[in-house]
Amino acid sequence: MRNLAREVGAGVMSLYYHVEDKSALYDLVLDAILGGIDLTIADSDAPATERIEQMARAYRTALLEHPHAASLVAQKPLRTPTQLRPVEVMLGVLLDAGLSPCCALQAVNVLGQFVIGTTTMYVNHLIDSEYHDDRVKPDPTEFPNLMSVFSSTPGPDWDADFDAGLAALVNHFVGSHTSNGGSSQRA
Repeated sequence: MRNLAREVGAGVMSLYYHVEDKSALYDLVLDAILGGIDLTIADSDAPATERIEQMARAYRTALLEHPHAASLVAQKPLRTPTQLRPVEVMLGVLLDAGLSPCCALQAVNVLGQFVIGTTTMYVNHLIDSEYHDDRVKPDPTEFPNLMSVFSSTPGPDWDADFDAGLAALVNHFVGSHTSNGGSSQRA
């Protein structure tokens, strides 16, 4: 709170007039980030897999709009209506796709962790690459596989990696649970 007060040129005690404590401040930050997720995607007539992927991308976009706050999303439990609304909508899509409540909750948790984790790694990469050459130069005799891959690729493609991981997760949860006549048994 002291740092924030210094940033905005106010006294610490005057901040408490607007925000009860640091936790409440973090809730406001999370509300601002998660409130920016486009939830109308879930209402479309697109297949469930497409709606889930679009929602995950919308979540990632909201996090990337506030890159320095991405790690905060990973650290704080969701508890306000604004924070829980994307979870509610995603659960609805997963339940409509035929997943059991247990599998739907597991899918929401895993997909959320995937989006937060990959986005945080990407943000950290961007921040770190501002200060360092981001190509590792290991000893080719000790790391021949890494050198082979490094020499044949232009570098990381964060968007392609995200899309590949997301498709695999969605296929696991939705594809494997709906391909056998709508059964929602765990794979």
